[in-house]
Amino acid sequence: MNIGYARVSTTGQSLDIQIEKLRQYGCEKLFQEKKSGGSRAGRAELDAALEFVREGDILIVTRLDRLARSLHDLVQATQELARKQVGLVVLEQELNTTTAAGKLLFHMLGAVAEFERSLINERIAEGVAKAKAAGVKFGRKNKLTAAELDALRQEFQASTNKAELAKKYGLHRSSLYRLVQENNGGNE
Repeated sequence: MNIGYARVSTTGQSLDIQIEKLRQYGCEKLFQEKKSGGSRAGRAELDAALEFVREGDILIVTRLDRLARSLHDLVQATQELARKQVGLVVLEQELNTTTAAGKLLFHMLGAVAEFERSLINERIAEGVAKAKAAGVKFGRKNKLTAAELDALRQEFQASTNKAELAKKYGLHRSSLYRLVQENNGGNE
């Protein structure tokens, strides 16, 4: 069965051209997405189409960017199609995974995308290492100053109500104990 999937990115766009091309190709069932944004809710129809397809079916889209908003989404969708043994046809890019050449091209594109992603990850790691070497601190800023930590440690020793002490400093009780333990060298 030929199943079509059409999506527009903004509410002002129309699905008409995509739907016409999908019908001309012979799609027997159409899924249409008009929601914008990258959330899961914005891809409910794609999820429905992926749920609907069965082994031997072909999912047809007009362009690859209509199938997914990101490389991550594209990989997930194509993995699900492969798992279910469903073909993918992209009309404008003339990509057809039901043929050997189409599968090869698609896997080559996936390999290039994976290579690009690994290069990006390497650059990020190098940048983080360089920043750390330069003294840049990552993560949340400390909630308490050094003086507040000293006062907290002194009050902790005298306090019998740790919950009230935590509330006073705007901490969770477990954070209170962790901070006191860290600042006492683990003696508490």
